[in-house]
Amino acid sequence: MGNFFKSVSIGAMMLLNIIVAALYLACSFAPYMHPKTWWFTGFLGLFFPYFLVLLLLFFLFWIFVRIKLTIFPLLVMLAGFSAVAKHVSFKGGDDFSIKKVPGSIRFMSWNLRHFVPFDESMFKPDQDKHLQLILDQVKKYQPDVICFQEFVSMPGKGKKDPMNYLEHELGYKYHQFAGEDIFGTSQYSGIAIFSRFPIAEGGVVPFTPASPDGNAENTVFADVIDGVDTLRIYAVHLQSFGFGAREYKVIDDVKAKNDSSVIQSKQLIKKMRNTFYWHGVQSDFIVNEMAASPYPTFVMGDLNDVPGSYTYAAVRGNREDAFLAKGTGLGATFTSSSSFILQLLPTLRIDYIFHPQQYEALQFTQGGKRLSDHAFLVSDIRKK
Repeated sequence: MGNFFKSVSIGAMMLLNIIVAALYLACSFAPYMHPKTWWFTGFLGLFFPYFLVLLLLFFLFWIFVRIKLTIFPLLVMLAGFSAVAKHVSFKGGDDFSIKKVPGSIRFMSWNLRHFVPFDESMFKPDQDKHLQLILDQVKKYQPDVICFQEFVSMPGKGKKDPMNYLEHELGYKYHQFAGEDIFGTSQYSGIAIFSRFPIAEGGVVPFTPASPDGNAENTVFADVIDGVDTLRIYAVHLQSFGFGAREYKVIDDVKAKNDSSVIQSKQLIKKMRNTFYWHGVQSDFIVNEMAASPYPTFVMGDLNDVPGSYTYAAVRGNREDAFLAKGTGLGATFTSSSSFILQLLPTLRIDYIFHPQQYEALQFTQGGKRLSDHAFLVSDIRKK
């Protein structure tokens, strides 16, 4: 009887292992499936790291129970290793040096959350101290080129206007900004590129078609002149999921089983499905725009999607990911201020710096914890 139950238990575990393996492999191929057609692949990208962890646990389990079966999870993990390499940096980058390497360009990308402090739900005009803390990070790292998302210009504040301060106090004489008066108070929000180098040409590229939700910022580009080279910089911010208090409550209250929670869960999934669809559309649009660039293209910003997604694969293209070259670990860049569960997830890397293959990342860091719900990214990049 004991042998029977042992055989049944091993069989059940092997079945679970096969199911996890199938989901892991499906996640591995998700970046090659367009969410316009295969909408569920957006969810697969989110769960890939967790299926990898489960496979590792199965591998350890079989070591102690039936060592011959370790070959199965091992082979499956190896089959999806290219996907693993997009999620985890094995480089173990050295400590970041504030002193820039000669001949390199220092890039920064940061979603500023409209300068709203992490622990508050709305912007207050008197948050000068918080604004200064953000600008102090720029002053500390002295990037040559900055791409801000959810940047706010406040002309009515005069010298305290972030646009004015960056230009006149920090020396960013050249900039390209796509701002809209979304607050109705002459405060203009959008994507901004600031540069210490001259900008030969710049422009705003509205998404076509535009999402009916309207919560994606217009892409901005700038042709930055670095000595004899001209680099095209694209700053992007794809459609956000637009979660409010109701959606975050659904995410946090995972044990709820009443009819209301079921309905809200379905609405949450529908909202995510719609966002994944528009991520695919917007990614294709950006890729087509970049294909017409006469210069090497750098892409920086908030894709609102993880490395296991079609969005990441499309926008990155054949470029290098600065984090994977010089970062460490999983490199999560987003921490929700409204959801306890999302604050615990270490896998939400949705902000990126991509650079052409003829350039190399020399160092990389991220920081700004709780100054925004996004970390800033800083990387020194040099032509090979």
